[in-house]
Amino acid sequence: MDDDGYIRIAVVTGAHGLTGRLKILVTSDIRERFANNKSVIIKIKDHYRKFRIEEFTGRGEKDGLLKLEGINDRDAAMTYKGSDIVIEKSEAEKTRIALDDDSYYYYDIIGCAVLYRGQPFGTVTGILEAGAGEILVISIGGGKEFMVPFVESMVDTEKIGNGILTIHPVEGLFDI
Repeated sequence: MDDDGYIRIAVVTGAHGLTGRLKILVTSDIRERFANNKSVIIKIKDHYRKFRIEEFTGRGEKDGLLKLEGINDRDAAMTYKGSDIVIEKSEAEKTRIALDDDSYYYYDIIGCAVLYRGQPFGTVTGILEAGAGEILVISIGGGKEFMVPFVESMVDTEKIGNGILTIHPVEGLFDI
């Protein structure tokens, strides 16, 4: 299966306890994706394996514990450390954001490389919904993030088909 058919919703960061619970970093804003009896897929290198969720416990805003059917001990859980937890795009909600006459699914935008002044700048890692519209969360590494309103004057989507957005923030928006 092709990576383009999936959306990452979490990353396995380790094991918790002796019964096979996974410690995860949640990258999705939709916690309902981790409801009991739903399915998720773990990407291990170039292979994908589907699991049924037995239990999910949120621990803070982005951390959680996930128990999956078939992972029953700490050693088994540790084999998945560093792996992405994904869902198929066809299972994702159809939330769209609009820019002029064009509209895009969130998954079309999240993960795009971002260019600023013609140079690689970062990656879109999230979208925040604000009263006046959506805001792109752009991670540049080292834990640093920038936010750019998703408006035509600041975001060029011409190369979105290639996974690239070009930003033109107003003067003073970035302190870099």
